[in-house]
Amino acid sequence: MPAGRELGPGAPLDVDALPLRAEVHAWASGPKGVHAVPVDEAVRLFRERCGPGRTEPAEEVVWIDLVRPEEAEAAFLRDTLHFHPLAVEDCIRGRQRPKVDRYPGYFFLVLYATRINPDRERMALNEIHIFLGERFVVTVHDQKIGQVAEVVARWRAAPGHFRDTGAIAHALLDGIVDGYFPVLDHFSERLEDMEEAMLADPDPGGGLHDVLGVRRELTLFRRVVAPQRELFTSLLRRDVPFLRPELIPYFQDVHDHVMRVTEEIDALRELLAAVVDAYLSAASNRLNHTMRLMAAWSIILMAMAWIAGIYGMNFDVMPELHWPLGYAWALGVMLVVGGGLFTYFRRRRWI
Repeated sequence: MPAGRELGPGAPLDVDALPLRAEVHAWASGPKGVHAVPVDEAVRLFRERCGPGRTEPAEEVVWIDLVRPEEAEAAFLRDTLHFHPLAVEDCIRGRQRPKVDRYPGYFFLVLYATRINPDRERMALNEIHIFLGERFVVTVHDQKIGQVAEVVARWRAAPGHFRDTGAIAHALLDGIVDGYFPVLDHFSERLEDMEEAMLADPDPGGGLHDVLGVRRELTLFRRVVAPQRELFTSLLRRDVPFLRPELIPYFQDVHDHVMRVTEEIDALRELLAAVVDAYLSAASNRLNHTMRLMAAWSIILMAMAWIAGIYGMNFDVMPELHWPLGYAWALGVMLVVGGGLFTYFRRRRWI
């Protein structure tokens, strides 16, 4: 599954040059805290105590994280952990719409983490899939996502704050959504700079191209953020067994953040449309000024050429034809007429 994929057709916004091998990591909680465990041990705990369909109470929570999955990892999810083939197919194929699906014993979530690529100054989207059960979390994603490492570190540092998968899911989803705000700030700063640059010098070959690029990124950003409103609404409305009542306000807070991000994206898109309108207005004004300038000089030169054309006619009988001062007279008339027209257009601010 290629990195930095987008929902629609076209080249991805951010891709790595060389493919990397898949990685599988696992952690488990116990009486002595949270520790990294071998994958075989995590699978044993998953099958015996934490997986879907287990009725006996368990204190352990298992988290398995797969990075850059391939066919072997797909078989691991499907045949070893016994997740539904449709969910596993979504993990491998990618380009899924943010959603939450319910399967027997667990939920399957799809959403996107985002960041700004510092090298290219562009937005990068990373699709993350989450299998969420009462005692287990399985995450699948193309690239390493900082929010996953951050939540794992917090879980290991304070296991008491993450007693169940509901708290872990909130921390992970909240971190992903909070990562949208720096991206919004990045777009806001870019639009302000573009507005100033385009009004100062409306260059159709440069500024407009950048604005269209930002519009494309904002459109893509909204396509992956807006559906997440339905995702959180579904989590809040459904009977999720691992979602304790005291966690509801925290998930509601994340839902409110998603709503705010969507509204700010819409506001940025409106600002972008205003920037384009301002660019077109400035370009039109500059074109009008150029046309007035060209028209004024054309009239001045045409009047002078008209005088020169009269005195340049080759007739034998013409007034002032043999006058010694005729040449100077013709030049003087042309200068007077040209100067008069120049002064006229100057006062009208055409020149």
